[in-house]
Amino acid sequence: MKKFRTRLQTVASDTRSERAAGLPSRREELRRVARAAWRRLKGGALTPRRAALSVAIGLAIGVTPLWGLHWLLVVAVCVPLRLDARVAYLAANVSLPLVAPFVTFAELEMGSRVLHGTWLALTPDEAKNIAIRSVVVEILVGTLLLAAGLAVAGGLVTYALVSIKRRLARKPA
Repeated sequence: MKKFRTRLQTVASDTRSERAAGLPSRREELRRVARAAWRRLKGGALTPRRAALSVAIGLAIGVTPLWGLHWLLVVAVCVPLRLDARVAYLAANVSLPLVAPFVTFAELEMGSRVLHGTWLALTPDEAKNIAIRSVVVEILVGTLLLAAGLAVAGGLVTYALVSIKRRLARKPA
């Protein structure tokens, strides 16, 4: 217990000496780092272009069957491109657990249609017992198509909505 008190006193005296020297405290330093990280995720002012690209990236990532990795993918793509990772992650949540099976089924059907020229005829019983290995290519092709389509559509809608909102905000009342 004495050793703990001595360590606590040392930490307290270190903090006092840092303040006396004009250095930021650990709490202030942590706040500074957190604010910098938040600004980095935000990427800057939300213009119609940045909003549209952020939503497009989020939707494209959100329909991929890489559940659990969407946040990492959003950050990996948005931070270097200086897009808004928060908006992109919000858009990436298009594949919520209740929606994900339908998204995956749509990807499977689209991939089958493009690769084989026919829709995949699946009954609910066959869908439960389907071997993923047998449909990986169809899912991959369908994911690329669905991601591209949703990204373009979502990006265009977002661009239009943000542009209209900005125009209305600039108009004098």
